[in-house]
Amino acid sequence: MAAQGNKYTYDGTFEGYLCAVLAALRSGKVPVSISDRRTAGFTDDAINVTTSFKDAQYLYHMISVKSCAEVQQMTADYFLTDSTGLEINLYKMIFCSLKYGARVAEDYKSELMRGIQMAIRDLYREAQSLLSNIEFFRGEEASCAVINPHNLVLPLIRKPLLKREELDDLIVFDRRHCLMLGRKGANDMLTDIRQISIKLPETGSEAYEILWPAVKDAKFDVRFAGATSACVGIPRDYEPLWSMAQ
Repeated sequence: MAAQGNKYTYDGTFEGYLCAVLAALRSGKVPVSISDRRTAGFTDDAINVTTSFKDAQYLYHMISVKSCAEVQQMTADYFLTDSTGLEINLYKMIFCSLKYGARVAEDYKSELMRGIQMAIRDLYREAQSLLSNIEFFRGEEASCAVINPHNLVLPLIRKPLLKREELDDLIVFDRRHCLMLGRKGANDMLTDIRQISIKLPETGSEAYEILWPAVKDAKFDVRFAGATSACVGIPRDYEPLWSMAQ
C-alpha cells in the first residue's frame, strides 16, 4: 500500500463509509483513520466526506467486478459487526480486493481475512440466536421488543421478523445501536433514532408506550421495504448469505 494519508469522517451509513473509502483510494494514500461522525464529530484535521449514493454504488459494484460477489457480500456483512478497527480493516480488504481480485477471500494465511471471517461468523450466529429467542410484549395495537446485541443484527433479521404470521404491527428496538424496526400495516421502516430526543426504552412495554405512538402517527421518516436503506447503512440490494427465513 501507499504511504499514510488523511483522516476521514463519514455519516455512519454504509454508503457514507464507501464514499470515504473511495476518497482515500483516489488520494493514493492509506488513510490514517476513517471515523463515524456520529461519535467522532466533525474535526478540522479530517476530511468530512459527503455521502453520494452514486459514488457508493459505484465502489460497491466495482468490488464485485474486480473480485467477486462473495467479497462484495463480506464487505456488507463485516460493516454490521462490532469489530475493533472495523473501518481500517474493511478499507484494507476493499483495497486488496480491487488490486488482487477474488483470491483475497481465500487467503487463509492472512490474519486480516481470518479476523474478518470470524467476525462475520459471529454476526450470523448472534442473529440466528436472537431471532430464535426474541420476546415480544403484546400491546393492544402492536407487538414490541427491545434487544441489545453486540453486532448490528436487525438488517439480517428484518425480513424473517416481518414474515412472522403471528405478528401484525410491531416494533423491535436495538438499544445498543439506537436502531428501530417498525411496521404499521403494509409499511415498514428501519431507521436510526439516536438524533431524536426521547427516553430510550429498556423493555418491550416501554417501547410500546414511547415508540409506538410515533410509528402509529408516522412521525418517523418511514423507509419502505425495498427502498434505499441509507438511514441504517446497508446497500439497497443487501441480502444475507444465510437465509434466516427458515
